[in-house]
Amino acid sequence: MTYNKYHGISDIMQLRYTEHENFLAFDKPYDFRTHQVADGQFGFVEHVAEKLSKSLFVVHRLDKGTSGLILFATTKEAAANISQLFEKHLIKKTYYFLTHASLAEHQFTINSHIEKQNGTYFNIEDKEANSETEFQFIQAVGTNFLWAAKPKTGKPHQIRLHAEKAGIPILGDAEHGGRPFHRLALHAKELKFTLDGKTFEVTSELPPIFQKEFNTTLEALLYENWHKRQILYHIPENESYRLLHLESTDIRADVFSERLWVYDYTHDGITSEEQDAIQSFSKEKNLQPIIRHMLNRGQGVGGLEQSTLHNSSANTNWVAQEESVCYHLRTDSGFSPGLFLDQRENRIWVKQNSSNKSVLNLFCYTSGFSVNAALGKAKQVTSVDVSAKFLNWSRENFQLNEIDPQKHEFFAQDSLVFLKGSVKRGRKWDLIICDPPSFGRSKESVWKLERDLPELASSLIQCLNKNGKILFTCNLEKKTRQDIIQLFQKGLKNKKQWNFDRLPLLSLDYELTDDRVNLMKGFFVLQSQ
Repeated sequence: MTYNKYHGISDIMQLRYTEHENFLAFDKPYDFRTHQVADGQFGFVEHVAEKLSKSLFVVHRLDKGTSGLILFATTKEAAANISQLFEKHLIKKTYYFLTHASLAEHQFTINSHIEKQNGTYFNIEDKEANSETEFQFIQAVGTNFLWAAKPKTGKPHQIRLHAEKAGIPILGDAEHGGRPFHRLALHAKELKFTLDGKTFEVTSELPPIFQKEFNTTLEALLYENWHKRQILYHIPENESYRLLHLESTDIRADVFSERLWVYDYTHDGITSEEQDAIQSFSKEKNLQPIIRHMLNRGQGVGGLEQSTLHNSSANTNWVAQEESVCYHLRTDSGFSPGLFLDQRENRIWVKQNSSNKSVLNLFCYTSGFSVNAALGKAKQVTSVDVSAKFLNWSRENFQLNEIDPQKHEFFAQDSLVFLKGSVKRGRKWDLIICDPPSFGRSKESVWKLERDLPELASSLIQCLNKNGKILFTCNLEKKTRQDIIQLFQKGLKNKKQWNFDRLPLLSLDYELTDDRVNLMKGFFVLQSQ
Protein backbone atom coordinates (compact mmCIF):
# COMPACT_ATOMS: atom_id res chain seq x y z
CA MET A 1 0.00 0.00 0.00
CA THR A 2 1.36 3.41 -0.91
CA TYR A 3 0.70 6.87 0.48
CA ASN A 4 0.71 9.57 -2.17
CA LYS A 5 1.14 13.20 -1.33
CA TYR A 6 -1.97 15.28 -1.93
CA HIS A 7 -1.45 18.63 -3.59
CA GLY A 8 -5.07 19.74 -3.99
CA ILE A 9 -4.89 22.55 -1.46
CA SER A 10 -8.07 24.44 -0.70
CA ASP A 11 -8.32 27.86 -2.29
CA ILE A 12 -10.75 29.01 0.38
CA MET A 13 -9.92 27.45 3.77
CA GLN A 14 -6.29 28.55 3.93
CA LEU A 15 -4.15 27.44 6.88
CA ARG A 16 -2.99 30.11 9.29
CA TYR A 17 0.69 30.19 10.24
CA THR A 18 3.58 32.60 10.62
CA GLU A 19 6.51 32.09 8.28
CA HIS A 20 9.99 32.89 9.50
CA GLU A 21 13.36 32.16 7.99
CA ASN A 22 14.01 28.42 8.51
CA PHE A 23 10.79 27.63 10.41
CA LEU A 24 7.01 28.01 10.49
CA ALA A 25 5.08 28.82 13.68
CA PHE A 26 1.60 27.33 14.13
CA ASP A 27 -1.01 27.62 16.85
CA LYS A 28 -1.73 23.96 17.60
CA PRO A 29 -5.27 23.37 18.85
CA TYR A 30 -5.87 21.17 21.86
CA ASP A 31 -6.43 17.43 21.31
CA PHE A 32 -4.09 17.34 18.28
CA ARG A 33 -1.05 15.10 18.62
CA THR A 34 2.18 16.62 17.31
CA HIS A 35 3.19 13.87 14.91
CA GLN A 36 2.17 10.49 13.51
CA VAL A 37 2.14 7.68 16.08
CA ALA A 38 1.29 4.75 13.78
CA ASP A 39 0.23 3.98 10.22
CA GLY A 40 -3.07 5.74 9.66
CA GLN A 41 -2.82 7.77 12.86
CA PHE A 42 -1.45 11.08 11.66
CA GLY A 43 -0.30 14.11 13.60
CA PHE A 44 -0.49 17.87 13.19
CA VAL A 45 2.82 18.09 11.32
CA GLU A 46 1.73 15.56 8.67
CA HIS A 47 -1.47 17.50 8.08
CA VAL A 48 0.04 20.93 7.67
CA ALA A 49 2.96 19.59 5.61
CA GLU A 50 0.54 17.93 3.19
CA LYS A 51 -1.79 20.89 2.88
CA LEU A 52 1.12 23.29 2.28
CA SER A 53 3.08 20.84 0.09
CA LYS A 54 6.15 21.52 2.23
CA SER A 55 8.68 19.34 4.00
CA LEU A 56 8.43 20.16 7.69
CA PHE A 57 10.55 18.84 10.56
CA VAL A 58 9.55 18.40 14.22
CA VAL A 59 11.90 20.27 16.59
CA HIS A 60 9.84 20.03 19.80
CA ARG A 61 6.55 18.56 20.94
CA LEU A 62 3.40 19.57 22.76
CA ASP A 63 1.23 17.08 24.62
CA LYS A 64 -1.91 16.16 22.68
CA GLY A 65 -4.11 18.08 25.11
CA THR A 66 -1.92 21.21 25.16
CA SER A 67 -2.75 24.06 22.81
CA GLY A 68 -0.52 26.86 21.58
CA LEU A 69 2.73 27.61 19.81
CA ILE A 70 4.59 24.91 17.97
CA LEU A 71 7.50 25.33 15.55
CA PHE A 72 8.36 23.18 12.53
CA ALA A 73 11.67 23.65 10.75
CA THR A 74 11.70 23.87 6.95
CA THR A 75 15.15 22.30 6.41
CA LYS A 76 17.08 19.49 8.06
CA GLU A 77 19.87 21.90 8.96
CA ALA A 78 17.46 24.31 10.64
CA ALA A 79 15.79 21.39 12.43
CA ALA A 80 19.13 20.32 13.90
CA ASN A 81 19.95 23.88 15.02
CA ILE A 82 16.55 24.59 16.59
CA SER A 83 16.39 21.17 18.23
CA GLN A 84 19.75 21.88 19.81
CA LEU A 85 18.43 25.14 21.23
CA PHE A 86 15.56 23.25 22.85
CA GLU A 87 17.88 20.54 24.17
CA LYS A 88 20.23 23.13 25.71
CA HIS A 89 17.25 25.03 27.20
CA LEU A 90 18.18 28.17 25.24
CA ILE A 91 14.58 28.77 24.22
CA LYS A 92 12.53 30.64 26.84
CA LYS A 93 9.06 29.11 27.04
CA THR A 94 6.00 30.56 28.75
CA TYR A 95 2.82 28.55 29.29
CA TYR A 96 -0.49 29.64 30.79
CA PHE A 97 -2.85 27.34 32.67
CA LEU A 98 -6.03 27.35 34.72
CA THR A 99 -6.50 25.79 38.15
CA HIS A 100 -9.39 25.65 40.62
CA ALA A 101 -7.05 26.15 43.60
CA SER A 102 -5.94 29.45 45.08
CA LEU A 103 -2.57 30.13 46.74
CA ALA A 104 -1.46 32.93 49.02
CA GLU A 105 1.97 32.90 47.37
CA HIS A 106 1.94 34.41 43.88
CA GLN A 107 5.46 33.71 42.65
CA PHE A 108 7.76 30.74 43.33
CA THR A 109 9.89 27.98 41.80
CA ILE A 110 9.31 24.23 41.93
CA ASN A 111 12.10 21.65 41.57
CA SER A 112 11.70 17.89 41.47
CA HIS A 113 13.03 14.65 40.03
CA ILE A 114 10.69 13.53 37.22
CA GLU A 115 10.75 9.91 36.21
CA LYS A 116 8.57 7.57 34.18
CA GLN A 117 7.33 4.46 35.97
CA ASN A 118 4.90 1.91 34.49
CA GLY A 119 4.01 4.28 31.67
CA THR A 120 3.25 7.30 33.91
CA TYR A 121 5.41 10.29 34.89
CA PHE A 122 5.90 11.01 38.60
CA ASN A 123 7.66 13.44 40.92
CA ILE A 124 10.15 11.23 42.81
CA GLU A 125 10.74 12.79 46.21
CA ASP A 126 13.92 10.97 47.30
CA LYS A 127 16.00 11.69 44.17
CA GLU A 128 18.01 14.74 43.16
CA ALA A 129 16.00 17.29 41.20
CA ASN A 130 16.30 17.17 37.41
CA SER A 131 13.61 19.73 36.56
CA GLU A 132 12.71 23.32 37.43
CA THR A 133 9.70 25.56 36.72
CA GLU A 134 8.96 29.16 37.70
CA PHE A 135 5.30 30.00 38.48
CA GLN A 136 3.59 33.40 38.56
CA PHE A 137 -0.05 34.16 39.33
CA ILE A 138 -1.76 36.23 36.62
CA GLN A 139 -5.42 36.78 37.62
CA ALA A 140 -8.71 35.20 38.64
CA VAL A 141 -10.95 33.98 35.81
CA GLY A 142 -14.38 33.58 37.35
CA THR A 143 -14.02 30.95 40.06
CA ASN A 144 -10.74 29.66 38.57
CA PHE A 145 -7.22 31.09 38.56
CA LEU A 146 -4.82 31.81 35.70
CA TRP A 147 -1.10 31.14 36.16
CA ALA A 148 2.01 31.47 34.00
CA ALA A 149 4.64 28.72 34.06
CA LYS A 150 8.19 29.08 32.72
CA PRO A 151 9.97 25.71 32.54
CA LYS A 152 13.74 25.98 32.85
CA THR A 153 14.15 22.33 31.87
CA GLY A 154 12.18 20.19 29.43
CA LYS A 155 10.99 16.99 31.09
CA PRO A 156 7.76 15.32 29.88
CA HIS A 157 4.67 16.48 31.82
CA GLN A 158 6.92 18.89 33.73
CA ILE A 159 4.49 21.80 34.13
CA ARG A 160 1.62 19.45 34.94
CA LEU A 161 3.64 17.63 37.61
CA HIS A 162 5.06 20.80 39.12
CA ALA A 163 1.62 22.44 39.22
CA GLU A 164 0.35 19.38 41.07
CA LYS A 165 3.30 19.54 43.50
CA ALA A 166 2.60 23.24 44.13
CA GLY A 167 -1.06 22.53 44.97
CA ILE A 168 -2.46 24.17 41.82
CA PRO A 169 -3.22 21.19 39.53
CA ILE A 170 -4.32 22.07 36.01
CA LEU A 171 -8.01 21.83 35.10
CA GLY A 172 -8.69 18.79 32.97
CA ASP A 173 -5.50 17.01 34.04
CA ALA A 174 -7.01 13.99 35.79
CA GLU A 175 -3.66 12.16 35.61
CA HIS A 176 -2.05 14.79 37.85
CA GLY A 177 -4.81 15.82 40.22
CA GLY A 178 -6.74 18.34 38.13
CA ARG A 179 -10.51 18.76 38.41
CA PRO A 180 -12.71 17.59 35.50
CA PHE A 181 -12.84 20.02 32.57
CA HIS A 182 -13.69 19.69 28.87
CA ARG A 183 -10.00 19.97 27.93
CA LEU A 184 -6.52 20.19 29.44
CA ALA A 185 -6.38 23.89 30.34
CA LEU A 186 -2.71 24.35 29.38
CA HIS A 187 -1.55 26.68 26.60
CA ALA A 188 1.92 27.35 25.13
CA LYS A 189 1.85 31.16 25.06
CA GLU A 190 5.34 32.42 24.13
CA LEU A 191 8.72 31.34 22.74
CA LYS A 192 11.87 33.52 22.78
CA PHE A 193 15.21 32.50 21.28
CA THR A 194 18.17 33.53 19.15
CA LEU A 195 18.94 31.66 15.91
CA ASP A 196 21.73 32.56 13.48
CA GLY A 197 22.24 35.88 15.25
CA LYS A 198 18.56 36.86 15.03
CA THR A 199 16.24 37.14 18.02
CA PHE A 200 12.74 35.72 17.68
CA GLU A 201 9.76 36.30 19.95
CA VAL A 202 6.67 34.35 18.91
CA THR A 203 3.40 34.70 20.82
CA SER A 204 -0.05 33.14 20.77
CA GLU A 205 -3.45 34.57 21.67
CA LEU A 206 -5.03 32.97 24.73
CA PRO A 207 -8.14 30.86 23.97
CA PRO A 208 -11.47 32.10 25.39
CA ILE A 209 -11.51 29.78 28.42
CA PHE A 210 -8.37 31.48 29.75
CA GLN A 211 -10.14 34.83 29.62
CA LYS A 212 -13.69 34.07 30.75
CA GLU A 213 -15.56 31.44 32.74
CA PHE A 214 -18.59 30.05 30.90
CA ASN A 215 -21.88 28.96 32.46
CA THR A 216 -22.07 25.53 30.79
CA THR A 217 -19.62 23.14 29.15
CA LEU A 218 -21.51 23.48 25.87
CA GLU A 219 -21.14 27.26 25.94
CA ALA A 220 -17.40 26.89 26.59
CA LEU A 221 -17.11 24.37 23.74
CA LEU A 222 -18.86 26.66 21.27
CA TYR A 223 -16.61 29.66 21.98
CA GLU A 224 -13.47 27.58 22.43
CA ASN A 225 -13.93 25.76 19.15
CA TRP A 226 -14.92 28.86 17.23
CA HIS A 227 -11.53 30.17 18.32
CA LYS A 228 -9.94 26.79 17.54
CA ARG A 229 -11.20 26.89 13.94
CA GLN A 230 -10.19 30.53 13.46
CA ILE A 231 -6.59 29.87 14.52
CA LEU A 232 -6.41 26.95 12.10
CA TYR A 233 -7.83 28.66 9.03
CA HIS A 234 -8.54 31.95 7.37
CA ILE A 235 -12.30 31.29 7.05
CA PRO A 236 -14.21 33.56 4.67
CA GLU A 237 -17.67 34.79 5.55
CA ASN A 238 -20.43 32.36 4.50
CA GLU A 239 -18.08 29.37 4.26
CA SER A 240 -19.22 25.95 5.58
CA TYR A 241 -17.19 23.89 8.04
CA ARG A 242 -17.51 21.73 11.17
CA LEU A 243 -17.51 23.64 14.44
CA LEU A 244 -17.74 20.78 16.98
CA HIS A 245 -16.58 17.27 16.19
CA LEU A 246 -14.75 14.98 18.64
CA GLU A 247 -14.57 17.69 21.31
CA SER A 248 -17.92 16.45 22.68
CA THR A 249 -19.47 12.99 22.90
CA ASP A 250 -23.04 14.33 22.78
CA ILE A 251 -22.96 17.30 20.41
CA ARG A 252 -21.81 17.87 16.85
CA ALA A 253 -22.18 21.25 15.14
CA ASP A 254 -21.73 22.45 11.57
CA VAL A 255 -21.67 25.96 10.17
CA PHE A 256 -23.48 26.05 6.83
CA SER A 257 -22.94 29.65 5.74
CA GLU A 258 -25.33 31.66 7.93
CA ARG A 259 -26.83 28.63 9.73
CA LEU A 260 -25.49 26.78 12.77
CA TRP A 261 -26.71 23.19 12.53
CA VAL A 262 -26.44 21.40 15.91
CA TYR A 263 -26.78 17.62 16.15
CA ASP A 264 -27.98 16.72 19.67
CA TYR A 265 -27.18 13.09 20.52
CA THR A 266 -28.19 13.29 24.20
CA HIS A 267 -30.88 10.85 25.32
CA ASP A 268 -33.47 13.37 26.45
CA GLY A 269 -32.30 16.43 24.54
CA ILE A 270 -30.11 19.29 25.71
CA THR A 271 -31.30 21.51 28.54
CA SER A 272 -33.05 24.85 28.14
CA GLU A 273 -29.92 26.51 29.54
CA GLU A 274 -27.83 24.88 26.80
CA GLN A 275 -30.38 25.91 24.16
CA ASP A 276 -30.08 29.47 25.44
CA ALA A 277 -26.28 29.22 25.18
CA ILE A 278 -26.58 28.14 21.52
CA GLN A 279 -28.99 30.97 20.85
CA SER A 280 -26.73 33.55 22.48
CA PHE A 281 -23.61 32.27 20.72
CA SER A 282 -25.41 32.23 17.36
CA LYS A 283 -26.62 35.79 17.80
CA GLU A 284 -23.09 37.01 18.58
CA LYS A 285 -21.66 35.21 15.52
CA ASN A 286 -24.52 36.27 13.19
CA LEU A 287 -25.74 32.70 12.74
CA GLN A 288 -29.24 31.23 12.71
CA PRO A 289 -29.34 28.15 14.99
CA ILE A 290 -30.98 24.85 14.12
CA ILE A 291 -30.90 22.16 16.80
CA ARG A 292 -31.83 18.63 15.78
CA HIS A 293 -32.38 15.97 18.42
CA MET A 294 -30.88 12.89 16.76
CA LEU A 295 -33.06 9.91 17.66
CA ASN A 296 -31.30 6.53 17.51
CA ARG A 297 -27.92 8.27 17.30
CA GLY A 298 -27.51 9.01 13.63
CA GLN A 299 -29.77 6.32 12.19
CA GLY A 300 -32.17 8.89 10.77
CA VAL A 301 -35.22 10.55 12.28
CA GLY A 302 -37.84 8.40 10.63
CA GLY A 303 -40.24 11.08 9.45
CA LEU A 304 -39.84 13.17 12.59
CA GLU A 305 -37.72 15.80 10.83
CA GLN A 306 -39.73 18.80 11.94
CA SER A 307 -40.63 17.61 15.45
CA THR A 308 -36.96 17.05 16.28
CA LEU A 309 -36.03 20.64 15.41
CA HIS A 310 -35.54 23.41 17.98
CA ASN A 311 -34.69 27.10 17.64
CA SER A 312 -35.22 26.85 13.91
CA SER A 313 -36.64 29.56 11.67
CA ALA A 314 -39.74 28.86 9.62
CA ASN A 315 -37.66 28.86 6.44
CA THR A 316 -36.71 25.22 5.79
CA ASN A 317 -34.55 25.87 2.72
CA TRP A 318 -31.40 27.92 2.21
CA VAL A 319 -28.23 28.04 0.10
CA ALA A 320 -24.85 27.33 1.66
CA GLN A 321 -21.40 27.69 0.18
CA GLU A 322 -18.34 25.45 0.44
CA GLU A 323 -15.15 26.20 -1.48
CA SER A 324 -17.01 28.58 -3.83
CA VAL A 325 -19.56 25.87 -4.71
CA CYS A 326 -23.20 26.42 -3.74
CA TYR A 327 -25.65 23.84 -2.38
CA HIS A 328 -29.37 23.83 -1.62
CA LEU A 329 -29.85 22.70 1.99
CA ARG A 330 -33.04 21.73 3.82
CA THR A 331 -34.30 21.04 7.32
CA ASP A 332 -37.15 18.70 6.28
CA SER A 333 -35.38 15.92 4.35
CA GLY A 334 -33.66 13.62 6.83
CA PHE A 335 -31.21 14.07 9.67
CA SER A 336 -28.65 15.84 7.42
CA PRO A 337 -29.33 19.13 5.64
CA GLY A 338 -27.92 17.77 2.37
CA LEU A 339 -24.12 18.06 2.54
CA PHE A 340 -21.59 15.95 4.45
CA LEU A 341 -18.71 18.26 5.32
CA ASP A 342 -16.25 15.46 6.07
CA GLN A 343 -16.08 14.91 2.29
CA ARG A 344 -14.78 18.43 1.62
CA GLU A 345 -11.21 17.44 0.75
CA ASN A 346 -12.49 14.63 -1.48
CA ARG A 347 -14.82 17.02 -3.31
CA ILE A 348 -11.89 19.40 -3.86
CA TRP A 349 -9.86 16.50 -5.27
CA VAL A 350 -12.69 15.52 -7.62
CA LYS A 351 -13.03 19.08 -8.89
CA GLN A 352 -9.29 19.24 -9.57
CA ASN A 353 -9.04 15.80 -11.19
CA SER A 354 -12.10 15.44 -13.43
CA SER A 355 -11.07 17.39 -16.52
CA ASN A 356 -12.14 15.64 -19.74
CA LYS A 357 -13.09 12.47 -17.81
CA SER A 358 -16.25 10.41 -17.70
CA VAL A 359 -17.38 10.36 -14.05
CA LEU A 360 -19.83 8.03 -12.32
CA ASN A 361 -21.20 9.02 -8.89
CA LEU A 362 -23.01 6.16 -7.13
CA PHE A 363 -25.26 6.55 -4.07
CA CYS A 364 -25.00 10.20 -5.09
CA TYR A 365 -27.42 11.68 -2.50
CA THR A 366 -27.64 15.39 -3.45
CA SER A 367 -24.69 15.10 -5.87
CA GLY A 368 -22.03 17.22 -4.21
CA PHE A 369 -19.38 15.11 -5.95
CA SER A 370 -21.20 15.32 -9.28
CA VAL A 371 -21.43 19.10 -9.14
CA ASN A 372 -17.70 19.37 -8.43
CA ALA A 373 -16.85 16.94 -11.24
CA ALA A 374 -18.92 19.02 -13.67
CA LEU A 375 -17.30 22.25 -12.44
CA GLY A 376 -13.95 20.50 -12.94
CA LYS A 377 -14.79 20.14 -16.66
CA ALA A 378 -15.68 16.45 -16.73
CA LYS A 379 -16.90 15.53 -20.20
CA GLN A 380 -19.95 13.83 -18.66
CA VAL A 381 -21.16 13.05 -15.14
CA THR A 382 -23.53 10.18 -14.36
CA SER A 383 -25.33 10.38 -11.00
CA VAL A 384 -27.14 7.36 -9.56
CA ASP A 385 -29.36 7.13 -6.48
CA VAL A 386 -32.38 5.01 -5.61
CA SER A 387 -34.26 8.16 -4.53
CA ALA A 388 -35.90 10.26 -7.25
CA LYS A 389 -36.29 12.99 -4.61
CA PHE A 390 -32.52 13.22 -4.16
CA LEU A 391 -31.96 13.26 -7.91
CA ASN A 392 -34.31 16.23 -8.28
CA TRP A 393 -32.37 17.89 -5.48
CA SER A 394 -29.18 17.05 -7.41
CA ARG A 395 -30.47 18.75 -10.56
CA GLU A 396 -31.26 21.85 -8.48
CA ASN A 397 -27.64 21.88 -7.24
CA PHE A 398 -26.42 21.67 -10.84
CA GLN A 399 -28.60 24.61 -11.85
CA LEU A 400 -27.58 26.59 -8.77
CA ASN A 401 -23.96 26.40 -9.99
CA GLU A 402 -24.94 27.31 -13.57
CA ILE A 403 -24.43 23.78 -14.91
CA ASP A 404 -26.98 22.46 -17.40
CA PRO A 405 -28.23 19.17 -15.89
CA GLN A 406 -29.47 18.03 -19.32
CA LYS A 407 -25.85 17.64 -20.43
CA HIS A 408 -25.37 15.00 -17.73
CA GLU A 409 -27.12 11.80 -16.67
CA PHE A 410 -29.32 11.03 -13.65
CA PHE A 411 -30.62 7.52 -12.89
CA ALA A 412 -33.14 6.75 -10.15
CA GLN A 413 -31.97 3.19 -9.58
CA ASP A 414 -30.31 0.92 -7.05
CA SER A 415 -26.58 1.50 -7.55
CA LEU A 416 -25.65 -2.19 -7.56
CA VAL A 417 -28.38 -2.95 -10.10
CA PHE A 418 -27.12 -0.04 -12.23
CA LEU A 419 -23.57 -1.39 -12.12
CA LYS A 420 -24.65 -4.88 -13.13
CA GLY A 421 -26.56 -3.45 -16.07
CA SER A 422 -23.53 -1.37 -17.06
CA VAL A 423 -21.34 -4.50 -16.98
CA LYS A 424 -23.74 -6.23 -19.36
CA ARG A 425 -23.69 -3.22 -21.71
CA GLY A 426 -19.91 -2.90 -21.48
CA ARG A 427 -20.11 0.66 -20.21
CA LYS A 428 -17.13 2.08 -18.31
CA TRP A 429 -15.97 5.32 -16.66
CA ASP A 430 -12.64 7.05 -15.98
CA LEU A 431 -13.51 8.02 -12.40
CA ILE A 432 -16.03 6.24 -10.19
CA ILE A 433 -17.08 7.79 -6.87
CA CYS A 434 -18.78 5.43 -4.46
CA ASP A 435 -19.97 6.42 -0.97
CA PRO A 436 -22.47 3.70 -0.01
CA PRO A 437 -24.55 3.68 3.17
CA SER A 438 -23.80 1.04 5.78
CA PHE A 439 -27.44 -0.05 5.70
CA GLY A 440 -30.34 0.66 3.37
CA ARG A 441 -33.78 -0.67 2.49
CA SER A 442 -35.66 -0.41 -0.79
CA LYS A 443 -38.88 -2.05 -2.06
CA GLU A 444 -36.85 -4.84 -3.65
CA SER A 445 -34.10 -5.56 -1.14
CA VAL A 446 -32.14 -4.80 2.02
CA TRP A 447 -28.62 -3.41 1.59
CA LYS A 448 -25.88 -4.28 4.09
CA LEU A 449 -22.49 -2.92 3.14
CA GLU A 450 -20.54 -5.37 5.29
CA ARG A 451 -22.21 -8.23 3.44
CA ASP A 452 -22.50 -6.73 -0.04
CA LEU A 453 -19.18 -4.89 -0.41
CA PRO A 454 -17.32 -7.71 -2.24
CA GLU A 455 -20.06 -7.92 -4.86
CA LEU A 456 -20.09 -4.14 -5.17
CA ALA A 457 -16.29 -4.07 -5.56
CA SER A 458 -16.39 -6.65 -8.34
CA SER A 459 -18.90 -4.59 -10.30
CA LEU A 460 -16.98 -1.34 -9.71
CA ILE A 461 -13.79 -2.83 -11.13
CA GLN A 462 -15.61 -4.14 -14.21
CA CYS A 463 -16.98 -0.65 -14.91
CA LEU A 464 -13.60 1.13 -14.64
CA ASN A 465 -11.69 2.21 -17.72
CA LYS A 466 -8.03 1.29 -18.06
CA ASN A 467 -5.94 3.76 -16.00
CA GLY A 468 -9.14 4.85 -14.24
CA LYS A 469 -9.59 5.42 -10.54
CA ILE A 470 -12.21 4.61 -7.90
CA LEU A 471 -12.77 6.95 -4.96
CA PHE A 472 -14.41 4.80 -2.30
CA THR A 473 -15.63 5.94 1.15
CA CYS A 474 -17.97 4.55 3.78
CA ASN A 475 -18.93 4.87 7.44
CA LEU A 476 -18.66 1.34 8.84
CA GLU A 477 -18.12 2.27 12.49
CA LYS A 478 -16.66 -0.99 13.78
CA LYS A 479 -14.23 -1.45 10.88
CA THR A 480 -10.82 0.12 10.31
CA ARG A 481 -9.72 1.36 6.91
CA GLN A 482 -7.62 -1.78 6.49
CA ASP A 483 -10.63 -3.98 7.35
CA ILE A 484 -12.64 -2.30 4.60
CA ILE A 485 -9.82 -2.71 2.07
CA GLN A 486 -9.77 -6.44 2.86
CA LEU A 487 -13.55 -6.64 2.38
CA PHE A 488 -13.18 -4.81 -0.95
CA GLN A 489 -10.41 -7.18 -2.04
CA LYS A 490 -12.70 -10.19 -1.60
CA GLY A 491 -14.49 -9.05 -4.75
CA LEU A 492 -11.30 -8.88 -6.85
CA LYS A 493 -10.05 -11.74 -9.01
CA ASN A 494 -6.44 -10.55 -8.90
CA LYS A 495 -5.60 -8.53 -5.78
CA LYS A 496 -2.04 -7.84 -6.92
CA GLN A 497 -3.37 -5.99 -9.96
CA TRP A 498 -4.76 -3.20 -7.77
CA ASN A 499 -3.25 -0.52 -5.52
CA PHE A 500 -5.07 1.10 -2.62
CA ASP A 501 -3.88 4.67 -2.03
CA ARG A 502 -4.77 7.11 0.70
CA LEU A 503 -7.35 9.82 0.17
CA PRO A 504 -6.49 13.44 1.02
CA LEU A 505 -6.21 13.83 4.78
CA LEU A 506 -9.35 15.14 6.42
CA SER A 507 -9.51 18.89 6.92
CA LEU A 508 -8.54 19.95 10.42
CA ASP A 509 -12.03 21.00 11.51
CA TYR A 510 -12.55 17.23 11.62
CA GLU A 511 -9.59 16.59 13.93
CA LEU A 512 -6.64 14.48 12.85
CA THR A 513 -7.08 11.65 10.39
CA ASP A 514 -7.12 8.46 12.43
CA ASP A 515 -8.15 5.20 10.80
CA ARG A 516 -9.23 3.81 14.18
CA VAL A 517 -11.32 6.78 15.29
CA ASN A 518 -12.75 8.68 12.32
CA LEU A 519 -16.18 7.56 11.17
CA MET A 520 -15.43 8.05 7.47
CA LYS A 521 -12.86 5.69 5.97
CA GLY A 522 -11.84 5.51 2.35
CA PHE A 523 -9.23 4.99 -0.32
CA PHE A 524 -8.45 5.26 -4.01
CA VAL A 525 -8.41 2.06 -6.07
CA LEU A 526 -6.26 2.05 -9.21
CA GLN A 527 -4.40 -0.42 -11.37
CA SER A 528 -0.83 -1.32 -10.45
CA GLN A 529 1.72 0.09 -12.85
